[in-house]
Amino acid sequence: MPTDQIFNTLSQASRNQVLTSHSLSLECTFRLGGPAQYFAAPPDTQSLAALLAICRENNLPWFVLGGGSNVLFRDEGVPGLVISTKNMRQIALIPGNLLSVSAGALNQDVTAWTETQGFSGFEWANGLPGSVGGGVYMNARCYGKSFSDIIAEVEVLTDTGEFRTLSSAECGFDYKASVFQTKPWVIVRASLAVAPGDPERIRALGMANRQDREQKGQFMLPSAGCVFKNDYASGNPAGRLIEACGLKGRQVGGVKIYERHANFIVNTGTGTTRDVLALMDEVIRTVWNQRQIRLEPEVRVVP
Repeated sequence: MPTDQIFNTLSQASRNQVLTSHSLSLECTFRLGGPAQYFAAPPDTQSLAALLAICRENNLPWFVLGGGSNVLFRDEGVPGLVISTKNMRQIALIPGNLLSVSAGALNQDVTAWTETQGFSGFEWANGLPGSVGGGVYMNARCYGKSFSDIIAEVEVLTDTGEFRTLSSAECGFDYKASVFQTKPWVIVRASLAVAPGDPERIRALGMANRQDREQKGQFMLPSAGCVFKNDYASGNPAGRLIEACGLKGRQVGGVKIYERHANFIVNTGTGTTRDVLALMDEVIRTVWNQRQIRLEPEVRVVP
């Protein structure tokens, strides 16, 4: 199918505007990356399914983007279609004290909802950047809690265009890992286990976590959060290893190892994805040479 015809077909299927050459730096917390060939933000799962069907029929590469907090787009841009879930943000309580959350809902949306409605179970995620879909995909973790601790089930769109519901056990959760990292499935909804609680206590616990992030300066400069997974076999968090190797403050181009958290690479305002990748490579080499520990990135580089 010719390029202009693909564009028209995508526009009809998305029920929303499809953009061409859309800067992906606007769609990720790193504020880095080149343009997407096509970009769409469908309003619902049916439109999402229609877009993916067009991609399959035309062998058009695609990438589904959540909150953009754990992703690094290359400077050259991304071929094919980038689909943002940012318009799919429904939150609803369903029987069994389960919170049904669309993939594009931001973690902060869910935090605010649970605080207002008096439901406990998500306080640990207050201040956690990104979306619920991305959090499930990565099995995001902070303050000793992970998404896997509260997932009851996850609805996905399979590579054959079918909707399927998985139990928590079927999600293959592990430390910052899930089955979704190995399957061509798209997360569209998650059911989170919550419980009625005291609104003041819920608010206080959540605010303490957010204030801890603020005191560490995690919102001061663009970043993707922690860049490397912690190496629990060594008993040392990645940030501690990086700092011990003398890399805190190390700068390449317009990005640097954050002085306030050594597992953060921050964009000082003139950075490029190429700078980030070069600095990541230097960190991996240095930690290996000095400590014989191989750090594993958790930030996803696209494509």
